[in-house]
Amino acid sequence: MKRNGFSMIELVFVIVILGVLAAVAVPRFVTTRTDAQVAMLRSDIASTLKAIPARIFAENLDPTAATPAGFNSWSEWIIDTGGLDRGRWISVNLPVGRGVAPIAKDGVYCGATQESDAVIAISTSGNLVFEPKNVAKTNSAQTLCKSLMNSYPSGSNRVIPLATTGAVKF
Repeated sequence: MKRNGFSMIELVFVIVILGVLAAVAVPRFVTTRTDAQVAMLRSDIASTLKAIPARIFAENLDPTAATPAGFNSWSEWIIDTGGLDRGRWISVNLPVGRGVAPIAKDGVYCGATQESDAVIAISTSGNLVFEPKNVAKTNSAQTLCKSLMNSYPSGSNRVIPLATTGAVKF
């Protein structure tokens, strides 16, 4: 008599092997997703840091002004200028709305417990300020926030003067 099937032992071994493979693959998949999100945020930061000085110069804006014309705050202007996705970036409105911070998960954003904690901001003195250390300043910093902060070496802060002396007028 010939049997056409698998024995119970063979099926148990297959299930055990699949369980081991899943236990190895799932954490790596989560890490890969976080790496992709960090890469997107880094790309957003790089393009925004290039776009802001270009727009300030092209439109002859005064970065020390209270708000830019046509916008409610400098935060909203930064989001517009950098073409930032509102699903990944949030306007920081503490206290004068001059910066943005990345969103980690479910509307919880990275850092920015006060205005000086924004990741990308335009200071009241007219400087473009990028401080990656501010990404994980909150106590409940998410994995994404910590990964983004750690992707920048120490000393990656940048301060780019935007305010002009008024010598160039259009």
